[in-house]
Order: sequence, then C-alpha cells, then structure tokens
Amino acid sequence: MDLRTRVEPLFVKYGVDIVFAGHEHFYERLVPQKGIYYFTQGGAAKLREGNIRTSSALTAKGFDLDNSFMVAELGKDSMQFQVLSRTGKRIDSGTLALMPEPKPADDKSRSQ
Repeated sequence: MDLRTRVEPLFVKYGVDIVFAGHEHFYERLVPQKGIYYFTQGGAAKLREGNIRTSSALTAKGFDLDNSFMVAELGKDSMQFQVLSRTGKRIDSGTLALMPEPKPADDKSRSQ
C-alpha cells in the first residue's frame, strides 16, 4: 500500500485541498483524487529523467527534462500556480478552485 492510500482518508476527513510533496527529482501534478490536488515538486535538484510514469492515467502533467520550480499564490477560494523550467519555459500553470472553509463543529461537551 502506498503512502497516499494510507493518508488520503485523513486528507478527506479534514478537508485538505492540496498536497505538496518533494523528494522525487521531477515535477508532477496528478489528476485530482477525491477532490484533492497532488503536486510533487522536486525538480530543482538532480534530475532523474524518465522516472515519471507517462503511461499513468493519474498524471495530469509531468516534467523531468530540466530543473524546474513552482510559484503558487493561495487565496481564500483558489490557488494560482506556475511551474517554470530553469530557462523560464512555462511547464504547467492553472487556477484551482478550493473547497469552502469547514464550519467549526459544535462542541456540545462545553455547554454541559
């Protein structure tokens, strides 16, 4: 069982919109899973060309041909992002809608 499969129920339970991961030596954005956007951004270090499973139906966008970095702006209702290569070429970009903030649960134990 992979790590995402183990922790995703917690992400869903607590209303996580976006998950950022590193360590892998490339950029990858997955097709949203259960309403969650997953990004792997590790392309600023040593490259591992060919590590992205391009045949995977989960990969929305991937890049491992050059170093890259991600710029993201998080707002209340959306996140805008761009991924740029070392040379300034735009690799990926978009605006992602975020879920509304969860309402605080009533804590009935305090009223007793």
